Amino acid sequence: MPWALFSQFTGVGGMLGGRVPGAGCRVPGAGCRAEESKGRAKGRTMSFSDEQERLLRAPRSDLERARRKPESWPDLAFSAGHTTEGRVIDRGKAARRSVLWALQYDRRPQDLPLLRFLLQQETLFYREIVPWGLASDLTLAGFLVAEHRQPEDLWLHWSAKNISFDTALGYHLYHLLTCGVAAAVDTVRASAHPDRGRILDDITADRHTDAAVERWLDEQRALFPSDPADESLSSWAHHAAGLGEREASRLFMTAWAAGEPRTEGTLNTLQHHLAQLGFLTEAVAVQREVIAVSDAPPDASAFNLLTLGRLQRRAGDATSAWRTLEETRNVMPADKRGLRAGLWRHFVKECFLVVTHTPDDATARRRFAVSDEHLRGVPRLWMDGVLDAALAAAEQAGDPPALDRYRALRQAADREREQEQDIG
Repeated sequence: MPWALFSQFTGVGGMLGGRVPGAGCRVPGAGCRAEESKGRAKGRTMSFSDEQERLLRAPRSDLERARRKPESWPDLAFSAGHTTEGRVIDRGKAARRSVLWALQYDRRPQDLPLLRFLLQQETLFYREIVPWGLASDLTLAGFLVAEHRQPEDLWLHWSAKNISFDTALGYHLYHLLTCGVAAAVDTVRASAHPDRGRILDDITADRHTDAAVERWLDEQRALFPSDPADESLSSWAHHAAGLGEREASRLFMTAWAAGEPRTEGTLNTLQHHLAQLGFLTEAVAVQREVIAVSDAPPDASAFNLLTLGRLQRRAGDATSAWRTLEETRNVMPADKRGLRAGLWRHFVKECFLVVTHTPDDATARRRFAVSDEHLRGVPRLWMDGVLDAALAAAEQAGDPPALDRYRALRQAADREREQEQDIG
């Protein structure tokens, strides 16, 4: 959807979502504002509905193919691969996400075998690639299976719940109980599963009731609505990003932020999303607004400034990034150790990274000398990639003695890490 059309329909102008007054509004007042609000709401519905339908075409087509041809399901399966940088990826993730998303809006009883397959593959993906964290891909697959209320699916849910510490906490036990608490208990008691005792111990009569399960299901239906029109604009932004629709994702998230109070939380969400999409100039502008509205204490202010400097460096503006880091230094805690050691490591790392992006040799050497001074006294240098950045900066600055010193620091840091791991 072109930006001009987006602005016309939503009243959002400029990259930060400022509003423009309606053409029919000549005299300020409550009636005028109401007229503008109605116009924006009507236009928003029209424009976003068209864009949502466009985004859903491919997922719906993928779902129909999966329904017609079960032999195509291996295309949706977890398949480990590696990027050129050596990072492990799932080659089936995008196709699986597409079908799962379409299933959210088109739920049919005959889809249960497909849903079970998708949940199995999401569980395998998390087990193999995701050591921590929990996102909506796994919980949506689990919810759609749980809605069918089949006691035999209890074990699928138990496998999903027991992937990691985070899934153990975040993948709710209620997934296992939608067939009815009594039926679930009977299913577990009748089994010879090695975790039989654990599950029975986890199900408590006062907390895990059929009424509580129904309330949870209602909450999940609100979280994963069956009507696309009931999704929030921020959800659509994430859906669009998952489909590789960067521009649509930016427009949805910018429109979402335009309708929210301009709090630090709203702006942080917008900035993070824009940066992930690669719209770094816009992300820099939003982060400046974060700093302007924030009343955070000095440590948090340092983090906000550090984030701005990082975005400026990624956007190719090393001069502004260095200026921001100089400002950051003024609010950094005096003690480089203790609870603030991590902040110091990230600050020093960013200083070195800016050096590597400084084309002028003399300026690079000056910035390197300052960064080297900041490094002194920072503990646990094996963490956060500090020494990798330091070595790259020493190369850029053409400082062989510093290179030797950092290599020695790395050897010492590696020994320190091994000692800490042995103690742990």
